[in-house]
Amino acid sequence: MRAAARGAAAVLAVLALAGCGQTVAAEPVATTAEVRTDASCLDDEVLDALGLELDASLRTRAPAPTTRGLPPAGFVADTALLCDRGQTLRDSAGTWWAVTATRLEGDLGPLERVATRTPAACGAGVVAQVWLVDALGAAVLLPRAAACDGELTAVLGDLDVLERTEHPAALAQTSSGQTPG
Repeated sequence: MRAAARGAAAVLAVLALAGCGQTVAAEPVATTAEVRTDASCLDDEVLDALGLELDASLRTRAPAPTTRGLPPAGFVADTALLCDRGQTLRDSAGTWWAVTATRLEGDLGPLERVATRTPAACGAGVVAQVWLVDALGAAVLLPRAAACDGELTAVLGDLDVLERTEHPAALAQTSSGQTPG
């Protein structure tokens, strides 16, 4: 009886070590991103990740939903568009929350490698968002959590800045001093 119990315990131990006796959540399947021709830091998905909503006075058309994900096979990125919270901007309407759009170029291989591995868990804070753009302007919006990887910051820092632009996104305070909304 003891030998049978030890044998059963050994089999259970081997199965547990092999993962056969456990329920393990499957790795999420990586979604392939929709290729768009209108990469923008004012995209609703980007603004949501940055904790902003585009002011109605700036909306020129109904927002088209963006399918985030990894670049499709054969997609060759030429530049990256980094979208992050910017400084506040002032005009005759008042003070605006802004988004900084930074176009980057250089060796995008490390960026693509970091972005395609399993993303790190994001906290509740604002996380910069990244588009990959090919030479003809086709673009894919990387998964929301791709920028949570601390290594991504270092990789982005190695790229050259082509252009940096501030875009007003949401009116924070009217010129009369009132908070909209």
